[in-house]
Amino acid sequence: MPVDGDPFFPDLQDVYDEIGESLPDDCVFPRPGELADHAAEIERTGLFGPVSMRQFDWEETYDADGYIALLDTFSGHRMMEQWKRERLYREIRRRLAERSDGTLRRHWGAVLHVAHRLP
Repeated sequence: MPVDGDPFFPDLQDVYDEIGESLPDDCVFPRPGELADHAAEIERTGLFGPVSMRQFDWEETYDADGYIALLDTFSGHRMMEQWKRERLYREIRRRLAERSDGTLRRHWGAVLHVAHRLP
């Protein structure tokens, strides 16, 4: 999460804890530009030539319906018992309704590794 990331996510962890869906203690959220670089690992296979790596970071804004629709695509949320999802989603709606614009900002990051396959 970026230094100026939305505090919505750490603040919401109390609800995840309440419903028994806490994050593991060793869970890490890398900051922009700090995603894992697997170039050396890819090169060690001997199957690929020099590997270049590029990171992409962006932010999306979601209202309650949009964010809940996003969560419904995550396997961990899909596998939650119905009562847990209902409790979590109800709290998301309540907390976002308290915000002046009713939205949250979510940060995303991706890593692209590019290499040529060796003959």
